[in-house]
Amino acid sequence: MEQLHYARLGVGEGAWELFAEDGEMRMYRREEEVNGMVIDPLKAVHTVKGVTGHEMCHYFFAPEYRHEWETTLEQMTVLETISEDTLVFLQVFKRVWPASQRDALFWSHMRRVPDDKDPDAHDIWIVCNHSTEHPDFPV
Repeated sequence: MEQLHYARLGVGEGAWELFAEDGEMRMYRREEEVNGMVIDPLKAVHTVKGVTGHEMCHYFFAPEYRHEWETTLEQMTVLETISEDTLVFLQVFKRVWPASQRDALFWSHMRRVPDDKDPDAHDIWIVCNHSTEHPDFPV
Protein backbone atom coordinates (compact mmCIF):
# COMPACT_ATOMS: atom_id res chain seq x y z
CA MET A 1 0.00 0.00 0.00
CA GLU A 2 2.94 2.33 0.70
CA GLN A 3 4.33 1.85 -2.81
CA LEU A 4 0.86 2.35 -4.30
CA HIS A 5 0.55 5.60 -2.33
CA TYR A 6 3.81 6.92 -3.82
CA ALA A 7 2.91 5.67 -7.30
CA ARG A 8 -0.33 7.65 -7.19
CA LEU A 9 1.41 10.87 -6.18
CA GLY A 10 1.73 13.28 -9.05
CA VAL A 11 5.02 14.82 -10.10
CA GLY A 12 5.93 17.53 -7.62
CA GLU A 13 3.70 16.09 -4.88
CA GLY A 14 6.12 13.41 -3.74
CA ALA A 15 9.43 14.87 -4.88
CA TRP A 16 9.35 12.81 -8.10
CA GLU A 17 11.98 14.02 -10.55
CA LEU A 18 11.82 13.29 -14.30
CA PHE A 19 15.10 11.68 -15.41
CA ALA A 20 14.27 9.91 -18.68
CA GLU A 21 11.74 10.39 -21.44
CA ASP A 22 11.21 8.39 -24.62
CA GLY A 23 8.07 9.01 -26.64
CA GLU A 24 5.09 8.16 -24.41
CA MET A 25 7.29 6.82 -21.59
CA ARG A 26 8.48 8.92 -18.68
CA MET A 27 10.71 7.68 -15.85
CA TYR A 28 10.80 9.41 -12.49
CA ARG A 29 12.90 8.91 -9.36
CA ARG A 30 12.95 10.33 -5.88
CA GLU A 31 15.75 10.20 -3.38
CA GLU A 32 15.04 8.58 -0.05
CA GLU A 33 17.16 7.40 2.86
CA VAL A 34 16.48 4.08 4.59
CA ASN A 35 18.63 2.97 7.53
CA GLY A 36 21.33 5.45 6.54
CA MET A 37 21.49 4.23 2.93
CA VAL A 38 20.32 6.38 0.00
CA ILE A 39 17.92 4.62 -2.35
CA ASP A 40 16.24 5.84 -5.52
CA PRO A 41 12.69 4.53 -5.96
CA LEU A 42 11.55 4.63 -9.60
CA LYS A 43 8.18 5.41 -11.16
CA ALA A 44 7.42 4.69 -14.81
CA VAL A 45 4.48 6.26 -16.61
CA HIS A 46 3.72 4.94 -20.06
CA THR A 47 0.78 4.97 -22.41
CA VAL A 48 0.43 2.02 -24.76
CA LYS A 49 -2.48 2.23 -27.15
CA GLY A 50 -4.39 -0.94 -27.98
CA VAL A 51 -3.66 -2.91 -24.79
CA THR A 52 -5.23 -2.95 -21.35
CA GLY A 53 -3.46 -2.17 -18.08
CA HIS A 54 -3.84 -5.83 -17.15
CA GLU A 55 -2.13 -6.99 -20.35
CA MET A 56 0.72 -4.52 -19.84
CA CYS A 57 1.27 -5.60 -16.23
CA HIS A 58 1.02 -9.28 -17.16
CA TYR A 59 3.86 -9.02 -19.68
CA PHE A 60 5.95 -7.00 -17.21
CA PHE A 61 5.30 -9.48 -14.36
CA ALA A 62 5.26 -12.90 -16.05
CA PRO A 63 8.65 -14.71 -16.03
CA GLU A 64 8.10 -16.26 -19.46
CA TYR A 65 8.17 -12.78 -21.07
CA ARG A 66 10.86 -11.11 -18.95
CA HIS A 67 13.76 -11.79 -21.38
CA GLU A 68 11.79 -10.15 -24.22
CA TRP A 69 11.56 -6.71 -22.64
CA GLU A 70 14.43 -6.70 -20.08
CA THR A 71 17.36 -6.39 -22.50
CA THR A 72 20.01 -6.11 -19.75
CA LEU A 73 19.00 -9.43 -18.23
CA GLU A 74 21.48 -12.30 -18.39
CA GLN A 75 19.72 -14.81 -16.14
CA MET A 76 16.38 -14.89 -14.35
CA THR A 77 15.27 -17.50 -11.82
CA VAL A 78 11.99 -17.79 -9.95
CA LEU A 79 13.15 -18.82 -6.47
CA GLU A 80 9.73 -19.15 -4.96
CA THR A 81 6.10 -19.00 -6.03
CA ILE A 82 4.27 -17.52 -3.08
CA SER A 83 0.97 -17.34 -4.96
CA GLU A 84 -0.25 -16.96 -8.53
CA ASP A 85 0.30 -13.21 -8.31
CA THR A 86 3.43 -13.09 -6.10
CA LEU A 87 6.84 -14.48 -7.06
CA VAL A 88 10.39 -14.20 -5.67
CA PHE A 89 12.93 -13.52 -8.43
CA LEU A 90 16.71 -13.65 -8.62
CA GLN A 91 17.96 -11.75 -11.65
CA VAL A 92 21.55 -11.45 -12.86
CA PHE A 93 22.19 -8.56 -15.22
CA LYS A 94 24.69 -8.34 -18.05
CA ARG A 95 27.93 -6.71 -17.05
CA VAL A 96 28.24 -3.16 -18.31
CA TRP A 97 31.81 -1.89 -18.30
CA PRO A 98 33.25 -0.38 -16.13
CA ALA A 99 30.73 -1.43 -13.46
CA SER A 100 30.76 -4.90 -11.95
CA GLN A 101 28.01 -7.37 -12.71
CA ARG A 102 24.97 -6.89 -10.51
CA ASP A 103 22.02 -8.93 -9.42
CA ALA A 104 18.63 -8.30 -7.85
CA LEU A 105 16.68 -10.43 -5.39
CA PHE A 106 13.10 -9.24 -5.01
CA TRP A 107 9.49 -10.23 -4.67
CA SER A 108 7.11 -9.13 -7.39
CA HIS A 109 3.37 -8.80 -6.96
CA MET A 110 0.66 -7.99 -9.51
CA ARG A 111 -2.86 -6.93 -8.60
CA ARG A 112 -5.92 -4.99 -9.65
CA VAL A 113 -6.24 -1.70 -7.79
CA PRO A 114 -9.63 -0.15 -7.10
CA ASP A 115 -10.04 3.52 -7.97
CA ASP A 116 -11.64 5.06 -4.88
CA LYS A 117 -12.15 8.39 -6.65
CA ASP A 118 -13.87 6.92 -9.71
CA PRO A 119 -15.46 3.48 -9.20
CA ASP A 120 -16.55 3.44 -12.88
CA ALA A 121 -12.97 3.93 -14.14
CA HIS A 122 -11.27 1.34 -16.31
CA ASP A 123 -9.32 -1.36 -14.50
CA ILE A 124 -6.13 -0.13 -12.88
CA TRP A 125 -3.32 -2.65 -12.41
CA ILE A 126 0.02 -2.47 -10.62
CA VAL A 127 3.16 -4.58 -10.52
CA CYS A 128 5.06 -3.91 -7.31
CA ASN A 129 8.69 -5.08 -6.92
CA HIS A 130 10.50 -4.94 -3.61
CA SER A 131 14.02 -6.04 -2.65
CA THR A 132 14.14 -8.93 -0.22
CA GLU A 133 16.46 -11.45 1.37
CA HIS A 134 16.58 -15.22 0.86
CA PRO A 135 18.54 -17.73 2.96
CA ASP A 136 19.82 -19.59 -0.14
CA PHE A 137 21.25 -16.36 -1.64
CA PRO A 138 23.04 -14.22 0.95
CA VAL A 139 23.81 -10.59 0.17
